[in-house]
Amino acid sequence: MTKDRCDVLVIGAGAAGLAAAIEARTLRANVVLIEKNDAPGGTTGWSIGSFTATQTPHQISAGIKDSTDAHFDDMRRFAGKDADRDNPGLRRLFVENLSDTLRWLMSMGVEFFGPMPEPPHTKPRMHNVLSAGHEGAERRRPLRPKSTLRAAAERNH
Repeated sequence: MTKDRCDVLVIGAGAAGLAAAIEARTLRANVVLIEKNDAPGGTTGWSIGSFTATQTPHQISAGIKDSTDAHFDDMRRFAGKDADRDNPGLRRLFVENLSDTLRWLMSMGVEFFGPMPEPPHTKPRMHNVLSAGHEGAERRRPLRPKSTLRAAAERNH
C-alpha cells in the first residue's frame, strides 16, 4: 500500500465533493478525491441532474421575473409536512447563492436547459443538465473526474 500525501482530502464525488475538489485544485492544492462507487455522482446522481435556481441566464433570457425571496417562500411549500424541520437561515443562504453556483457550473462546462416548471414552485426554476442523450451530445466526451478537475483548475488560472 502506498501512502499519498495531499493538501485536501475530499470524500465523495457527488456535486459537493466535486465542487470542493475543483475549487481546491484551482487554488493549486494537491487534492485526493475518494469515491466509494464505480463512478462519480453520489446522491446528486439521484436528482436526475436538476438544479433549481432563480435569476439565472436561462430565466432572464426567457423573460421570467423571479426573486430569491419568492424562491425562499416556495421552498417551504416544497418541504410539505417537514417544513418545520427546516433551518430558515440555511435556506436563505442556499437560495441567495444558487444563481452564482449555476453560473459557476456553467463556467466549468456543465450545460443546462430550462427552466422548467416544478410544482409547487410558483415560477419555472428547474434547470436540467444537458445529458449525452440530447442533440449535439455526440460532440462531447463524458466527463472523467481526474481530467475534469485538471481542466477546470487550468481554466481558472
